[in-house]
Amino acid sequence: MKKIFCAVIVVLMFAALVNPAERKVIRLGLLSKLNTTEEEFAQTWQKTFAPKNEELEVIVRFYDSLAAMQMAMNRREIHEMVLPEAAAQYILNMNPELEATLTLRSKGMGLAFGFREDSGELRDKFNSALSELRDNWTLSVLEGRYLSSRNDPSPAEFRHFDGAATIRVAITGDLPPLDYIASDGTPAGFNTAILAEIGNILHVNVELLEIDAGARTAALTSGRADVVFWYEVSPQAQTQPDVPEGVMLSQPYYEWEKFIHVRKAPPQASSSSWWDFRDGILGLYF
Repeated sequence: MKKIFCAVIVVLMFAALVNPAERKVIRLGLLSKLNTTEEEFAQTWQKTFAPKNEELEVIVRFYDSLAAMQMAMNRREIHEMVLPEAAAQYILNMNPELEATLTLRSKGMGLAFGFREDSGELRDKFNSALSELRDNWTLSVLEGRYLSSRNDPSPAEFRHFDGAATIRVAITGDLPPLDYIASDGTPAGFNTAILAEIGNILHVNVELLEIDAGARTAALTSGRADVVFWYEVSPQAQTQPDVPEGVMLSQPYYEWEKFIHVRKAPPQASSSSWWDFRDGILGLYF
């Protein structure tokens, strides 16, 4: 009898180990953050956004380019890509096989130009130009034209100033239509429009340098670029996950409040089976 009792206890203990509330794992892809690790960022994301009533593990993977992240999603290495609203909407408009799953609010996120620590004068000139573009509505017009259209953006024209200095600006093409490079290799997005306007105000020539998002700081610190087109910034963060020490920032030139999660759309199902609270929110993933 004692042996039977012990056997029952062992079985129950094994069952408790094997079948507690089964842990769910969500794998998210993001463009590389240059001042944190994947593990650190996953913890921050989970504390900030994850449901509090689920056994959930969040795994974050960083990718040096949008193309690499999309390929990882196609291989099912990640469940979803996490992108700023404008970039997510562009990707969704251009790829009917994709769908949005989550919209998460993160107030006050922005993009800013990045400079080396010894480039304070250049940073100040960019800030002055940005203030002028805000005050005369040019920045608002550019946002409307380049970020609200469903069509591929057109390249802006850069004026040439004889005898003027040349500023080399690193762009990535990894945040279309904000930072966009057309399929033929032509820079053509909001990036070209705002840089052309800044060049006109400062009377400098602008030379574009194409790099992956993961190489932004390397291009800056090596001297290949004088300016990096974007670093992601959050006014609520004590330490900026995307901004390494030694990088100075301009004022943000673009701000948003939503991140959108994008994934490959599963086979079509009825609306009732696609969305059923009885199965739990995480049923969207598993």
